[in-house]
Amino acid sequence: MSSSRTDLHLHEQVLLLALRDRKGTPEFRAGLHHLALGGAILAELALSGCIRIEEGKKAFVDAVPGASRPRNEVLAGALGKVRERKRRRRAAAWVQVFGSMKQLRHRTARGLCRRGILRQTESSVLLLFSRRAYPTLDPGPERSLIERLRAAISGDGDVDPALGVILGVAHATGMLRIHFDRGFLSGRKDRLKRIVAGKHVSAEVVAGHSVLATHQATQAAAAAVQASMAAVAAGTAAASAAASS
Repeated sequence: MSSSRTDLHLHEQVLLLALRDRKGTPEFRAGLHHLALGGAILAELALSGCIRIEEGKKAFVDAVPGASRPRNEVLAGALGKVRERKRRRRAAAWVQVFGSMKQLRHRTARGLCRRGILRQTESSVLLLFSRRAYPTLDPGPERSLIERLRAAISGDGDVDPALGVILGVAHATGMLRIHFDRGFLSGRKDRLKRIVAGKHVSAEVVAGHSVLATHQATQAAAAAVQASMAAVAAGTAAASAAASS
């Protein structure tokens, strides 16, 4: 029986967008999915009041004293890195740090397996090592997410901070092109730019998160998306430099 659950963490929803439904491996156009995951983690920590993202171009990140430790192991591990850091880092740097956490994709996928949304498979590659994949078991959550993204892109009203983050990081990493026609996205280019910039992110506080001031929630979502875009630009530049050397 298919479901349309919306109680998934932001990085879990992003991973659903990145994986091929049947094969359970990342879509080739989602090569930067680790940065999308990192941006989603940064945003959720901010929206839940665990970290504070400084406003402005520097966008330094600080842990909020006394904030409760997230129950999700991935989020808890990310918050631990912020609390234990030896020097302050900017949001874009944290996107890269979070996106590079050990076995991030597998840890995120296992959480979705426990919920019955994905299933884990293993296959042997050249008899040397095994490859884990996560085909879709329940397509409902991803279908629901895609429809919510479609409505946000095609509409003119505000979107809630969580959906704005998912849309923003998916757009920044090219993942939207997996699920939506290029013509559709091109026709809504200005709308996408405004959402990414936080101009259509609503004041509504995300259900399940602690109550934040309207301004903080909106700025946290926009800052996480901008940080993801900066991280993607840096990662792409590094890859190009390596290829040409």
